Amino acid sequence: MITNISRQLTTGALAIAGSVAAFGFAGAAPVQAQAECLPQSFNNFKTNPCRKGDKLFTHINSSGIGMNDPGNFLTITETVLPLGDLHTFTFTPVTPLLSSSGTYVIDYTIEIVDNPNTPGNELLTQMFSAFSAGYTTTGQTDSGVSLNKTVWSDAFGGSSLVGTSEAKSKDIGGIGSPGLTVPIAPNILKLYVRDTFFVSSVDGSLNSITNDFRQTTYIPEPSAILGVLAVAGAGAFVRRKS
Repeated sequence: MITNISRQLTTGALAIAGSVAAFGFAGAAPVQAQAECLPQSFNNFKTNPCRKGDKLFTHINSSGIGMNDPGNFLTITETVLPLGDLHTFTFTPVTPLLSSSGTYVIDYTIEIVDNPNTPGNELLTQMFSAFSAGYTTTGQTDSGVSLNKTVWSDAFGGSSLVGTSEAKSKDIGGIGSPGLTVPIAPNILKLYVRDTFFVSSVDGSLNSITNDFRQTTYIPEPSAILGVLAVAGAGAFVRRKS
């Protein structure tokens, strides 16, 4: 009798674990074989999505004077931290942006994928937790610099706004860099990111912009767990009837 109960419990636990994965990630993207994100020309990134750890970065659209210059540079880094890994996206124009440079816009997506270099599947264990925006200047040129980072979870300009982190110079009413950290609701696996930046002061110049994304451990939603338990219970009832 004890052996039978043990077997039933083990089988039920495995069924629940599998169902949690199915319920929680029915719409999740499959493992994607993508090139590793290395320091690269921004033009290369525009046509070649890349993966850093368990994050896939994909360029969607960008505009601005000189945006197609081959000297524009992109770095994407991953920092392992106790409270959740940090991914940083940094765009550096070939020459610092000035008030005469106009407005720049970069649209891209970042999503969680399975990292083939780790034993676990991050689609089942990780989710976003927060993001922030920042910029760098040289010397006394932090004047008139403005970076607005707006993030959605469904589409650019969509109905599911995650939030906005704004980093801008103190002389135009900001707090400098970095901007405020914005929390992300649980269980979001893909973000649509729009960076809009410019320099409005003749005394200012902008060397680069940065986007930080922090992640945390995935926690199944209570409703999903209750649904899984209900399915498991129905299965047990059918087995008893048979």
